[in-house]
Amino acid sequence: MELMLRVSAAAVCALLCCLLLRRTNPELAASLSIAAVGMILLASLNLGSGLRDLRDALQERFQLSDTMMQPVLKCVAAGIVTRVTADLCKDASQNAAASAVELAGTFCALGIIMPLLLTMLKMVGEFL
Repeated sequence: MELMLRVSAAAVCALLCCLLLRRTNPELAASLSIAAVGMILLASLNLGSGLRDLRDALQERFQLSDTMMQPVLKCVAAGIVTRVTADLCKDASQNAAASAVELAGTFCALGIIMPLLLTMLKMVGEFL
């Protein structure tokens, strides 16, 4: 909870600064926005240990191998990067670039998850 309060305060401060700078210096406002996003993402990396513990517990409980978990985690990471990048593009009024980033993220996620889908289809085929 404390981290979320700090992240929210940093985001609001960056937002107010960006609003003040946007009229006179839009390039600086975009740079400040990117820096704020980077700072917030770095601050949230501390939550990774809890997620690692959850991953380990799921692997142990359901006997999942790394080959099953890695594509899911990579797909989630690709989704986060895609979302943040597209939002930064939209913030800079680059809607076409944002759409291209979202499309590329979709293709990337499909490419990442395809081996897992093939493995699952083989498993289903063996049961039939």
